[in-house]
Amino acid sequence: MSRSAERIVSLLWLLLEAGATGRTKTDIFSYLYNQDNTSAAAKERQFSRDKEALTAIGVPVEWRQQTAAEDVYLIDHDRLYLPDLALTNNEILALDQARALWMRTPIEDAIHSALARMTSQQPTTPPVVGAQLATSQTLLTDLVAAAREQTPIKFRYRSVGDRNIAVRNIRPWAVLMAHQQWYLVGWDFDRCEERLFKLSRIESKTISQLSSEVSTDQHEVSLRPADFNIEATRQRLHTQQAPAAEAYVWIAADTPSKLRIRADILEHRDGWELAHFTYRDPLQTAASVAALTTSAQVDRRHNMELAELVFDILAIVRDRHQGSSDLHVPTLAKVTRPRRRPGDKDVISRRLGIVAVINQHGGALSRHKLRQRFGIDDATLTQDLSAMQFWGMPEMDFAGRQFEVDPYEDPVQINNAELLAQPWQLSAPEALGLISGLSAVPTIPGISSTQQAAAESLEKKLRDAVELIAPQVGAPDAVVHPNLSLGEDNEVATVLHQAAQAHRVVQMSYYSESSGAISTRSIEPFQLIYATGNGYVRAWCQNTADHRTFRIDRIGWATMTDEHFVPTTHQIDGATITPSLQEESIKVTLHATHRYRDVIGAYHPLATAVAGDGSIFAQLAFRSLTPLLELLTTHPGQVVIVEPAQVRSTIWEQTDRALRLSQEAIS
Repeated sequence: MSRSAERIVSLLWLLLEAGATGRTKTDIFSYLYNQDNTSAAAKERQFSRDKEALTAIGVPVEWRQQTAAEDVYLIDHDRLYLPDLALTNNEILALDQARALWMRTPIEDAIHSALARMTSQQPTTPPVVGAQLATSQTLLTDLVAAAREQTPIKFRYRSVGDRNIAVRNIRPWAVLMAHQQWYLVGWDFDRCEERLFKLSRIESKTISQLSSEVSTDQHEVSLRPADFNIEATRQRLHTQQAPAAEAYVWIAADTPSKLRIRADILEHRDGWELAHFTYRDPLQTAASVAALTTSAQVDRRHNMELAELVFDILAIVRDRHQGSSDLHVPTLAKVTRPRRRPGDKDVISRRLGIVAVINQHGGALSRHKLRQRFGIDDATLTQDLSAMQFWGMPEMDFAGRQFEVDPYEDPVQINNAELLAQPWQLSAPEALGLISGLSAVPTIPGISSTQQAAAESLEKKLRDAVELIAPQVGAPDAVVHPNLSLGEDNEVATVLHQAAQAHRVVQMSYYSESSGAISTRSIEPFQLIYATGNGYVRAWCQNTADHRTFRIDRIGWATMTDEHFVPTTHQIDGATITPSLQEESIKVTLHATHRYRDVIGAYHPLATAVAGDGSIFAQLAFRSLTPLLELLTTHPGQVVIVEPAQVRSTIWEQTDRALRLSQEAIS
């Protein structure tokens, strides 16, 4: 990348120095391209790619026609630099928060340097809420870009219940999140109507642009309607929430269960305890009871329908695990966690951002502050600075006009780079990432009215700022819509969020899946994290005197105390949340039908193979039998253990015994 980056920056510097006069293509080629031993056509293509690279990072390269001379290329300084946004302290906090909602994704790479440029004079503050919303959605960035331009695309897609993969021809309108899943909404050229597509069911590794012949006849009708309402679309994906109901379940006194964390114990009898709690999802509640097999029974006097639902689930799971499986396990491929490498454009943008930030600080800034602003380690900073030694005006024609920088100096000083002395305009990906992140801030549980107002005011400022160069981004109808609601867990999440902001200790009850125990904890929360469809809180646990990550749906109650704590000085780890496994973990190979294969990703499979019908075989590891049983009872008959035979036999025996006990209770 070094040679191309050097040439792209030289093109930028040539145009910046020329100012409003600009430079002719003849001049540009004589300085940058004629030295290459390539054809004229190849040089033209390279010049076009370099201009596109500058545009991609937010630098508006213009072509201006001349009447009496050769046409020129220039950079309009009025469009180059970001206007003064007059950011308030709360808006700066909102900016940090918006970036954190795209942790571990290419979108975060696109906006990190933008944030550093925009807030170079202000201190940084670690965000209280972070989200790994799209770590497994490799196509998300491309789909967002296509939706931004409403570019017709095609991809291979497998509908639920369909064994065949079909090519879908779509004009994308928007990308949205519902139930912690990503969807694409747009116009389907084959069905001549608006359709929704789940990103996890797209089988293509890349998306392709449609030829104009496919979309010409439906051009006008396929465009995103002026009255398009993303909330109406999201509501179509939400099932009608059932009214709250009361459950009465007998649980063996020595049996730990997450059902207990939000339950009251009404009665003790012969080694059993009657737990009472409210619920809204009958299927999920029945699945949790069924997963306890012989250690739980629904009180039929109060909940006959729930008891019958538990019985049916147990029967399905038992029958699907009788004897040996007739499924043949294909060769499984080990799952490798993708390494997130920034692209060339992101690296160039970051390095230019370093130049701009140092210039805004009078030409010198400490290495510590640069690392903190750009989220990089010292080795990366040294690598960036080393590459910059060759940047600036083309060396062959402008000797001595290159950047002067010592890669190892502290503080870092850069000379001969004063042409980029203030933040330049946001690129479309940067603006889109920040705007969509800001639009999601109001959906965070526990967000204050002040924070919500700051996010809304900053979102408007950014839309106005980028409207001149990217009207499709600045338009009020955003094309990407995250949603951070946790449903029934919002109340607990609100307490944790507000305590993290106020640096207050939280007391809570917590069900530990690894130990099976419910305990009372005192924690110092510092960040809420969304990942793999669940909400988590990262905190210092006073009970264990160590950092811990707690899953929010396993917290029974949470209370903010009057005790304050000093925010942790430890670096917040941005790594993807994955479970820790022990030697004695239960390893199984499962089969999930195509309709339910999406759920497997949340269990961090060790190896997988996709069958021809779209179903998936996966090797998973569980700390105990309880979470495995809950996976099977939550998706009865759709997720089944294939091997080993011993675990299949254990599941059959436990569910069969539970069914016989249930029948005895009826009689």
